[in-house]
Amino acid sequence: MPSWFLPLNLALLGAVWGSFIAALCSRWPNGESISTGRSRCGECASNIAVYDLIPIISFVLLKGKCRACGEKIGAMPLIVEVVAILVGTFPILFLQPTQAIGAAVFGWLLLPLVVLDWRHFWLPDRLLILLAIAGPLAGLLLNPSVTWFDRGVGMVAGFASLEAIRVGFKRWRGYEGMGGGDPKLFGALGIWVGWQALPMILLGASAIGLCLILVTRTTLTQSRNLLPFGSYLCGAAYLFAMLA
Repeated sequence: MPSWFLPLNLALLGAVWGSFIAALCSRWPNGESISTGRSRCGECASNIAVYDLIPIISFVLLKGKCRACGEKIGAMPLIVEVVAILVGTFPILFLQPTQAIGAAVFGWLLLPLVVLDWRHFWLPDRLLILLAIAGPLAGLLLNPSVTWFDRGVGMVAGFASLEAIRVGFKRWRGYEGMGGGDPKLFGALGIWVGWQALPMILLGASAIGLCLILVTRTTLTQSRNLLPFGSYLCGAAYLFAMLA
């Protein structure tokens, strides 16, 4: 197999997946279905032609504007598509081809969770279930040395540890300090990487969150009161998969 074959295919798959995820994360929070109806402009409601839905290329050719009304469509679709390409191709620099494919799938499944949690503080159960189901399958490609026992313990320990923190904090302070989706996400990550990796992922997520807090506090006049900890967990888990 030529050296360019795998990177090219992962990049193409990433672009297509990123386009789908951008549409999903735009429609789903508004109660719109991704499986029915054509893509349309949010300003003039005109349907978007198929040739205007080519990942990245259409955005560049149209200069980020709707062909019908000329209104800007925002940079989110382009950003998500580019990130999906990077997520799919980045593992090739660190991992063997089979592991790189597993890491790409892992990153692609984490991407919609990152976007939805970052923008809406929402980790949908259906996406978490999909991530958990894929763990015993694609997770074997990523790290075949992790045993089924380790994955099972990772699922239970991941969920139980954050759920205990969530419940304990609520009883202590009287209000929610962590969303109910974070423990489920941590449990699903445990299926992928095994229980041994969970402390490092939790530490990495905390470090990412702390760095972002410091950056936003020093560069922005207004910082967020809520933190998308699920996004930090996803980022830390993906980096761990690359470097462990």
